[in-house]
Amino acid sequence: MRLSLAAILPLAILPQVWAWGAAGHEIVATIAQVHLHPDVRERLCGILPKEAQCRLASVAAWADGVRGRYRETGPMHYVNPIDDVPGEHCMFGEHGWTNDKVNVITAIGNTTKILMDPHKTVTQKDIALRFLVHFVGDLHQPLHLTGRMRGGNDAIFNFEGRRRSLHSVWDSGIITKNIRELRNYTRPTHNRQLESALVGAIFDPYVRFIVSEGIWGWWRNASSHEWLECPAAGDPYPHNPPGRMTNALQWAKGSLPAPIAAFAEYLVDIADPATEGFDSQTIKLAALASGQAPLDEDQDFPACPYTWAKQIHPINCAYAWPPHWDPRNPVVELDTPEYLGKIGDDKVVEMMLAKGGIRLAAILNAIFLDGA
Repeated sequence: MRLSLAAILPLAILPQVWAWGAAGHEIVATIAQVHLHPDVRERLCGILPKEAQCRLASVAAWADGVRGRYRETGPMHYVNPIDDVPGEHCMFGEHGWTNDKVNVITAIGNTTKILMDPHKTVTQKDIALRFLVHFVGDLHQPLHLTGRMRGGNDAIFNFEGRRRSLHSVWDSGIITKNIRELRNYTRPTHNRQLESALVGAIFDPYVRFIVSEGIWGWWRNASSHEWLECPAAGDPYPHNPPGRMTNALQWAKGSLPAPIAAFAEYLVDIADPATEGFDSQTIKLAALASGQAPLDEDQDFPACPYTWAKQIHPINCAYAWPPHWDPRNPVVELDTPEYLGKIGDDKVVEMMLAKGGIRLAAILNAIFLDGA
């Protein structure tokens, strides 16, 4: 099977509704864009397709656009722990996983590995980058970390008087409501770093709010330290039995048995970028990349997706799933002070979007400031 760039490139900026929903993914990507090193922004501009206009948000939902056509990528959007029943009790791998080899955690590892490899072409890095931007967003949507009722897709509730799945409420319902009801930050700030990253979307005020009040305010110390901490001994990954990857070379040699590895083989088989409408600058960067040194034995791997997921997963029990909910009972309204009020008071959704953006920026800064 060969992946044709000519077929998939037009999907780069199509709006989609899976995962966080297009807005959620674009918000994560925009927050990351705010925090990219200027040199990294320039490097990414040479990797992203022209129609992306150097913006991560433009490709943030792309992975959902190809999901229906390349179904082997589907399990890469989530991870399902066995015996995990949020609302009653939370388990995150203590009894294993239903998709231990193919999941969002190993997918983040594999796409990061591709971006770190100086021998990969710009075309390969372009596609890996699109996947990585999306998968980091997925990781920070808590319902992508539980298999109960297909991550809440089969759990039906009312939200703002409409019948919706729990997954849909967390994908887009809460975010849409927050955007609609936000009264501040509707005008540009004086911060050029922030304003230059915005895409002129309806969620721009929400990004200003999350960045200005949250990342640069309430969570200032945590966002620059705690959110980016990874285990010194290496990040585990959800295999049965558990394994551990500690640096870039181990990831490169790890041969994680996931379809993303096969997908990477499709990338190798893609036609030369010159035949796919890439400009000369892109081809020049590809030539430069191919001549760089291989992965360094001591180069730290710039992500710990399992550790991050383990921190995020308890949100399913603490906030996402109503306690003792029974699908046989009448449909429950979630737009209540007891449910939505608690989520809003604790800024749960805003923090997840912020963490996703900060961590994505940190991964990309680490990779491309090292010269990959």
